[in-house]
Amino acid sequence: MGSFYHGGDVGADSSSASVFPHHVFSEPFLSLFSILQRYSHHGSFSHPFHRFGGWFDMPALIMPVPPVTGTALGSDVSFVYDKEKDGGTLILSWDGGEDHIHDKDVIGVIHDPRGARKNEVQPQLILRVVSSQSAPEITKMRFAFEPLPVTNLPQNYLEAHMITRSPEYLYLDPNKDGSRNLHIVVSTRSGVGEAQQYYDDVLSEALSAIDLNRETYQVHVTESEKSISELAEKVFLPRANDGIAQTVLLLSGDGGIVDTVNALLLSSREEKYLKPTIGLISMGTGNALANSTGLNRGATRGLSSIFRGVPQNLPTFKTHFSPGSVFLTDEGRRTEPLRSESGHGIVHGVVVCSWALHASLVADSDTTAYRRYGAQRFQMAAKALMAPDDGSDPHVFNGRITLYKSDERGEEYAEEIPETKTSYIVATLVSNFEEKLLISPDSKPLDGQLRVLRFGDLSGADVMRLIGMALRGGGHERDEMAYYAPINGLKIQFDEPDARWRRVCVDGKIVRVEEGGWLEVRRGHEDVVNLIA
Repeated sequence: MGSFYHGGDVGADSSSASVFPHHVFSEPFLSLFSILQRYSHHGSFSHPFHRFGGWFDMPALIMPVPPVTGTALGSDVSFVYDKEKDGGTLILSWDGGEDHIHDKDVIGVIHDPRGARKNEVQPQLILRVVSSQSAPEITKMRFAFEPLPVTNLPQNYLEAHMITRSPEYLYLDPNKDGSRNLHIVVSTRSGVGEAQQYYDDVLSEALSAIDLNRETYQVHVTESEKSISELAEKVFLPRANDGIAQTVLLLSGDGGIVDTVNALLLSSREEKYLKPTIGLISMGTGNALANSTGLNRGATRGLSSIFRGVPQNLPTFKTHFSPGSVFLTDEGRRTEPLRSESGHGIVHGVVVCSWALHASLVADSDTTAYRRYGAQRFQMAAKALMAPDDGSDPHVFNGRITLYKSDERGEEYAEEIPETKTSYIVATLVSNFEEKLLISPDSKPLDGQLRVLRFGDLSGADVMRLIGMALRGGGHERDEMAYYAPINGLKIQFDEPDARWRRVCVDGKIVRVEEGGWLEVRRGHEDVVNLIA
């Protein structure tokens, strides 16, 4: 591949080196003071220190943030980067106006490919995404890629946002037949249907900004709920087994990840299997994995991590189901068999295995009528379950639960919960099920530790009180009505005659267990993908 920028040259060995010229993305940062010294004699802007006579003699604790003079869209502005304001905000001020650029909407900063003319400050581009809502009652958003040309950004802003290295996992050699190993998967059924518009107007434009045009990657648009599984089995798996490096940018919810992971884990992998790298652009409803790993911040929806992150191992868990268990599809109207191992159904996951209230609300809300409300669909379904229309009490689920734990010596033991009635139970690898729903406060991103949260025989009011605490940042896990602990796994033996109350959720997939059946969930030991985070 040639130079990243039109006027640059990577050199003769560019095929094996970073595609970013060192003078564009890898040069050490100059200090703010040295930048001012270097450019103030040009007369292009006034020395900010002069406005605060004696500024640098003030005590450090009360030192104000000095504005830096530069340009935006060719006009003179002053910049101040406030790391504390709204999670990080760049404030642009000019005569008669002010604008704010929030960190959560910034992909990163690159040097402007147009370069600098002699005796001019090196121009830069703030790569940002803006979003809008057509009407307050509409949950579907529209997104746009808006690069902003600037000069002389504050040093602390550059340190936070400058893309200083090549994301090598995006620049992959094609196969001998010309097929590409950078894949973009557009899940048209995820969430409220934003993925296609995000790809068209944001992702493709952002990739073009770093010299990745349409010929450098392959786009796959889903046609059914099986599309991602089939793609993983027919394309990703054979290449991974051949040791070929692949990167998959998924515009989907958690379901896209779990489909990919299951297809790879439930297939034969060769000795030279090379884990595909996954970049997740969150387009689902709850987006638990993205919210728990810090990907789902603002309008970038994970794109900033794809440009500036690091591939890391994605932990998994494995759920065994008793014979006769089936997937429920088509809003519960159809069933499909589970993949089998040693006579048991198998489903792998990366987020949560749940029963009782959580599984029921996910199942009940997974309809066309509910999905148009986005993440609000979960709260709507929960209210219907907690306060039935006929005025009856909410259902309390029956089954025997056994937890598998480790003692101080690391030896495993089983602990059976005496109480057989359960209102809510989840075994999870992540902290957040939604952006503000902090279910497992002790969970750290990608730490691989399963944790259980369980509520026993509680009233609807008590369950909603505990969930309300989770929505407000936690505390529910320490409540006397809740049980919360790290585990190696758990087993549930169901005692429910009504099939409606034997539904289980594995990362949004709904499994119905046969009467008298069971499930057992364990931390997986065969992780098959890396996640850019």
